[in-house]
Amino acid sequence: QSVDFFDAKSFPDMSFKSTKIEKRNDKEYLVHGKLTIKDKTKDVILPMKITGEIEHPMMKGTIILGLVIDTTINRTDFGVGTGSWAATMVVGDEVRIHIPIELNRMK
Repeated sequence: QSVDFFDAKSFPDMSFKSTKIEKRNDKEYLVHGKLTIKDKTKDVILPMKITGEIEHPMMKGTIILGLVIDTTINRTDFGVGTGSWAATMVVGDEVRIHIPIELNRMK
């Protein structure tokens, strides 16, 4: 939350806007888009995998689709971890992003 990291007071939100979803195979997709952290926007490609599909145990006729995005970004590309945190011996440049997603649809 500090100024050297996310400066949450000045930049309370991060956002991702997809521009294209590219199918690689039946279980894997690439989600192209723009990731904004602080005041920096970068084009990124996020790998997305289908993790499973089941019938909802409580909502008859509803299917749950599980997805996951698992990737890394370079924090310095977005101005995160500046000042005394800039030395990569303290905090690495590569930051893992793990986003589990659950979608519901009617059968």
